[in-house]
Amino acid sequence: MEESNEWSRPQVLVFDVYGTLLDMSELERRINLITDSKRGYVLWFETFMQYCFANNSLDTYHDFISIARVTLQMIGRHLGRTISEVEANDIIERLKQLPVHEEVQACLSELNDAGYRITALTNAPEKIFCDRMETTGLISYFEKALSAESVKKYKPDRTVYEWAAQKLDVAPAEMLMITSHGWDIAGAKNVGMKTAFIRRNRQLLYPLSPEPDISCELTELATALKEKSESSILK
Repeated sequence: MEESNEWSRPQVLVFDVYGTLLDMSELERRINLITDSKRGYVLWFETFMQYCFANNSLDTYHDFISIARVTLQMIGRHLGRTISEVEANDIIERLKQLPVHEEVQACLSELNDAGYRITALTNAPEKIFCDRMETTGLISYFEKALSAESVKKYKPDRTVYEWAAQKLDVAPAEMLMITSHGWDIAGAKNVGMKTAFIRRNRQLLYPLSPEPDISCELTELATALKEKSESSILK
């Protein structure tokens, strides 16, 4: 595992998208409704990620949206519900049209004013992210939108993070992965990236992975980065 205990100001801030920037709460309500279960969304998201990760060990690549669709139907059957094509299509469209968390714009503005390069690294197709950021007016904050589909692997496979570093022309140690998913923290740490865990409802860190460098609310990120950098200078 490639890791340094020393902190230096990251050259590039790399945002995860789903759950970190995009608000999943309305999608959760809809999936719970069509599965007639308060556990429907949680079971679907866990199964969705499980089969994205399983894809990393297969010779055949399946795209993000296809995995989302079939795992939704799998969870429906598990819960004794048949998810119709109309219902599945509705969920997929909602997945493509999720709103941003209300604090995202202010956070991006603060980080931009502090002079950081800002990018996104997502398992979703690049077009979905760009379309959402265009619609919300936030696209100008992002230098690049990087999708794991380009390497036909999914985070937390190390290939994705290493490819992102190459595309951004920086070393992994010069990047800060900002995410609300413990598995993303583990994956980024595995290649030597700095990490910031954004605390969200029900999201947990993986105890067997190194701890993130920063753990905070998204509203606190700019301040946490400033304090971290000032503290390292004083040492």
